[in-house]
Amino acid sequence: MAVTAMWTHGNAVIPETPELLDRFTRFGFGTQVNLKRGTNQWFHVPMPTPVLLGGVQPKLRRVFILGNSDVSSCIRRVHLFDGQNRVLDRAVLICGNKLAIRPENTITTGSGIHIFTGLGITMFIESPYASASYFFASFGADWE
Repeated sequence: MAVTAMWTHGNAVIPETPELLDRFTRFGFGTQVNLKRGTNQWFHVPMPTPVLLGGVQPKLRRVFILGNSDVSSCIRRVHLFDGQNRVLDRAVLICGNKLAIRPENTITTGSGIHIFTGLGITMFIESPYASASYFFASFGADWE
């Protein structure tokens, strides 16, 4: 069971290359993005990171990516960063309605990862044949 859970709102997402987007709109309830056809895009989210909980450094156990897309607009890869150091690289397939926590939008870290300088979630979406549309609602992390 998690010692603590921390969440970030979907309107905190940042595109790596904004010029590859047809749309990037932040709302009070999240962020809507549309990638130009034939492009790929990385999106980044800074996460609150507990350095100490009760005098102990917690381990990151799980990350959650909540959002919604059509079936052809999928997050294909997730990287987790500790500051500038990539600590996890995972192939995923997160698409469709994932506005609740499900196994498909939960990235587990095995026995856990110590994060020292700030957790960043990085997600890759590709749009090879049609304009990809993705709505980012929120991002969570469980720490033990």
